Amino acid sequence: MRDETRFVDRLHRDLRDVRWPEPAEIRARARRRSRRAALTAAVAVLAVMSGSAYAAAGRPVSPPPLVAAIPVSPANAAPAEIPQEALLTPRDVPLKTGVQLGETGMVEPVRVDRVLESCGRARGVPTGLPTSRYSRSQTLLWAPTDATTQHPMLTQDVYRVDPDQGRLVFGLVGLLLNACAEWRLAGSAFVEGRSVTTVDTHRWDTPVSGFAGDESVMVRHVSLAPRGQFGGKVVAAAPSVEVTMVVRVGDLVTVVATGPGAVADTVDGVRPGRGLSHAELEALGRTAARRMCAAANPGC
Repeated sequence: MRDETRFVDRLHRDLRDVRWPEPAEIRARARRRSRRAALTAAVAVLAVMSGSAYAAAGRPVSPPPLVAAIPVSPANAAPAEIPQEALLTPRDVPLKTGVQLGETGMVEPVRVDRVLESCGRARGVPTGLPTSRYSRSQTLLWAPTDATTQHPMLTQDVYRVDPDQGRLVFGLVGLLLNACAEWRLAGSAFVEGRSVTTVDTHRWDTPVSGFAGDESVMVRHVSLAPRGQFGGKVVAAAPSVEVTMVVRVGDLVTVVATGPGAVADTVDGVRPGRGLSHAELEALGRTAARRMCAAANPGC
C-alpha cells in the first residue's frame, strides 16, 4: 500500500511538470499530419496505378517518374499578372505630379469612358464590355498647392485580355463614337438657391489614331457648360476637355485618361496655363506602349 501511495504521489509531481500544448498548436499539428497522410496516400495510389499500368502492358522496365518536366514555350506560357513596370511612371508625364496610387485586379471589364458607355446604352449600342484576365491601375495626382488639395491628373488601367478581346475593344469604341458624336441629357443645378432643370451636352471625336503600339486611338471628350432648359442660360461651370487614349500591345490594352485641367485644349480657346498638348499626349501614348512591350504576349 505504501508503494502504491508513493507511486501516485510521483505521478502527480510528474504531471505538474508536463507542458501541455495550446489548443491552437494541437489543431496545427493535426492539420500537418492530415496533409502528410493525404499526400502519402495520393503518392501511394499513383505509384500503384503506374505500376499496374506497366504490368498490364507487359513492360519489364520500371515506371517513369511521377512528375515529368514539360517544357513551356513563352508563347504557350500561362497568363501572368501585370508587373508595375508595364505602367507609366511620374517621370514619363511632362507635368508635375504628387501622389501615385495603384491597385491590381482580376476579371475586370475593360472600361474606356463611362459617360460614353452611358450614351451608347441610351442609344441602343450593344456595350457588352470585354473582360480582362488581369488588370493593374494607377492614379497620378496633381502636385498639391497645399496639403488639402490633391486632384487626379491622370489615370491609367492596363488589362491583359484574350487576343480577340483586344480587337473587340477598338471595335466597340468605334461603334460608340459613331452613335454618340453628340449627346444631350437632362440634368439639374442650383441657381440662386433653387433647383433649375438643365441640358448637359457631351461631344466626342477622334483627333488621331494608329499613333502607338499595335492599335491605338485618342478619344476627345468635350463637356459643354450646362444651360437652363428654358432660356438656354449658362448655369454652371465653364466647359472642359478631357482625352482618353486606348493603346494595345499584344494581349495588353491600356486606357490612359486625363483629369480636369490636364489638357491644354479648351472649348473656348482660353488656355488653362498648364496641360498636355496633343503632341505630348501622342508621345505619352507611345511611351505607354513601350512600357508594356516586355510584359505583353507577344512582346515588341
